[in-house]
Amino acid sequence: MGLVGGDHSVPLGLIRAVAERNPGVGVLHVDAHADLRRAYEGFTYSHASIMYNVLNEAAGVSALVQVGVRDLCDDEARLAAADARVRLFDDYALSAAKFGGESWNAVCERIIACLPEKAYVSFDIDGLAPEYCPHTGTPVPGGLSFAEAVYLLDRLTASGREVVGFDLCEVAPDPAGDDDWDANVGARMLYKLCNFALRSGK
Repeated sequence: MGLVGGDHSVPLGLIRAVAERNPGVGVLHVDAHADLRRAYEGFTYSHASIMYNVLNEAAGVSALVQVGVRDLCDDEARLAAADARVRLFDDYALSAAKFGGESWNAVCERIIACLPEKAYVSFDIDGLAPEYCPHTGTPVPGGLSFAEAVYLLDRLTASGREVVGFDLCEVAPDPAGDDDWDANVGARMLYKLCNFALRSGK
């Protein structure tokens, strides 16, 4: 079961439904942002609040594993530290591990170990480095390479975990219409998500 956004507020209903059908599911969240704000500019159901709302409204979610985050406020950091369901693999920690000699394979194994047997993948395209998605709404320096993201998904399914749902959000076109790079990358990531979801749990 997959959903294509739209901004990252879109998948809340799907995540709630997946969690109701699969109690104990974990969410693998790839994003430049933690999306743990109680509200953003007064709007409770904004794209900056999706994971706050998941934690509070999707009772079946047992784990939120965030990967690639490099833009969060103090309140979000405190919430992530205080909620035992949240594991934050921020961009700074991932880079430090790689610079210190840890292989990406080993990093992926640590990430996946935090997830239960059933997982939902919430993929914001700005979790990738901005050169892959230059026209997304809120790009942030740093982030995963396309190959690193695909390898993480590969390791997730190779672990035997079942991907019970996914979303891909925030893919945006060049406003001038001169560049189809974002669409190219987004389509390829969607293809990979579909592929790994169908392969998982086998």
